[in-house]
Amino acid sequence: MEKSLKRRNTILMVLSAILFVALVTFVVLYGISMSSQNKLQLDLENIYQRNYSELVDNINNSEIKLSKVAVSGENAYSKNLLSEISQNTAQATANLGALPLSINGISETIKFINQVSGYTQTLSQKLDRGENLTSSEISTLKQLKEAFSVLKDNINKMSDEIYNGRIYDTSINFDGDLNKFTQILQNLKSKDVEYPAMIYDGPFSDSMVNKEIKNLNFSKVTSDVAKSMVANIFKNADEQSITYLGETNGHFKTYDFKLTTILGEPMYVQVTQNGAKLLTLSAKDTDSTQNYSLSDAEKIAIDFTSLAGIKYTKCVWSDVVGGDAYINLAPTENGIILYPDLVKVKVDLKSGNVVGFEASSYYTNHTKRTIGSPLISTSDAKDIVPDGLYIKETRLCLAPLEYNREILCYENICTSDGSTFYVYVNAQSGIIENILKVVNTDNGSLLM
Repeated sequence: MEKSLKRRNTILMVLSAILFVALVTFVVLYGISMSSQNKLQLDLENIYQRNYSELVDNINNSEIKLSKVAVSGENAYSKNLLSEISQNTAQATANLGALPLSINGISETIKFINQVSGYTQTLSQKLDRGENLTSSEISTLKQLKEAFSVLKDNINKMSDEIYNGRIYDTSINFDGDLNKFTQILQNLKSKDVEYPAMIYDGPFSDSMVNKEIKNLNFSKVTSDVAKSMVANIFKNADEQSITYLGETNGHFKTYDFKLTTILGEPMYVQVTQNGAKLLTLSAKDTDSTQNYSLSDAEKIAIDFTSLAGIKYTKCVWSDVVGGDAYINLAPTENGIILYPDLVKVKVDLKSGNVVGFEASSYYTNHTKRTIGSPLISTSDAKDIVPDGLYIKETRLCLAPLEYNREILCYENICTSDGSTFYVYVNAQSGIIENILKVVNTDNGSLLM
């Protein structure tokens, strides 16, 4: 009896010890899991805070420059200001796109900022052609300044609430269809302020802002499938370093990841939830000695884009700024360049690594098209080019134009007095649809 009791006590002690060890193991593993989860949340929070900080700066800079241009009266100075406003507001839109906003939560404000970007760029181009602003356009600019003053005041008031809290926490706290972060940003637009109407139908008109995504007719995949796709593209990265950061629910729904490059630098990528397509990539460049040429970078960009699933592209524009090459690629169909389906790639000229990638236009616009054949010949198109322009190259392209049009054109790349021009001649009607001039700036070359 006594031996039986001792044996039972021994068994109980052993079981107690096993349970204790199991409990300790669980606590340790749980602690590791929570630590990893907190690290992911911190990485995502840092991305959100950086974009919000840049958003505040871009809104503030736009308001200040609108104040200046409204009273300037000097065309050359106003032209530069308007171009800078367009860039600030375009960047503000990009910042908003990287924040965890509920779909359509602040669509009116985003649309307004987009339109300001397009409108000010159009006015800058008008001044560059030697034309003057009309009294109506000056009046509209003054109205934009007033609207941006309210926008600036509201975003600065909200900053304390944003910076003192956590964007991540507010993004997962929902009230109905909107998360708390979106509800906070809804205060950007005061109820008693109406955004001025702009007589403008450019690249950010209603038809473009709300444009249907045509090329993501795929089934939704899991984040694990998306992660495998990232590992397949970035074969030189440490697969163990690929970390899932969460989701973004903007115009595109994406899974967001962080990984470490072979140089040990962080890289952030977004993959579409439908079809697991690489949408964006951003990484730090070295901004140092150039070991690769621009032609090397163009090949690197084409090869990388093909690896990402976008094939048969050609370089249609490239430029070097600092230690980086900026490459614009477009797919081709029967020799026709499809400009609406543009892909943008940034290559570090020291390492040869792709440090930037953006395929939003491609996945928005690329679809099966019936383009048709040109009704005028290449020689006819060249004859239509204005006198005084020397034609270096002529090629067929599908050009995106105002009113949401896609027109088959002959693209004539021309020079005159040291300047480069792109003249687009309608391949059916023979009329000139557009003329763009290459303008060299401190931040690289622009087409205006």
